[in-house]
Amino acid sequence: MSFNDEIKEAFKEAQKSRSKAYAPYSKFQVASVIKLKGRKEWVRGVNVENASYGGTICAERSALVSAVSQFGKDIELEWVVITSSNPKEAIPPCGLCLQSLIEFGKPDLPIYLGNKDELLKTHTLKDLLPHSFQSEMIK
Repeated sequence: MSFNDEIKEAFKEAQKSRSKAYAPYSKFQVASVIKLKGRKEWVRGVNVENASYGGTICAERSALVSAVSQFGKDIELEWVVITSSNPKEAIPPCGLCLQSLIEFGKPDLPIYLGNKDELLKTHTLKDLLPHSFQSEMIK
């Protein structure tokens, strides 16, 4: 699979960030880099585990929360890059992360997945969460 230079560079950045993850329980380190529409800089996130597992935050939501706190609530995601410490598979975001991403992204949002060493797959948010719960449903 072929990826453009920006996505390759974001993946390298995510690989570097992965070592900052706090994963003493699972030992499963994850990092995410997101790009916001209309901005040049990327926002990074890592998973931060907690002994009370419900307090754990995944890398994708970590990046998303950071983006909102830095740039405000009127952001829109352009793409997401994710890497984990898994040596073989590219692990997709969990359901909670996918639901969080749809809040600030469109169904065609590209999500680039890699394992520990390389980019492997591209999906859209709709591919991974085909029946999302969206804000229009409660208005």
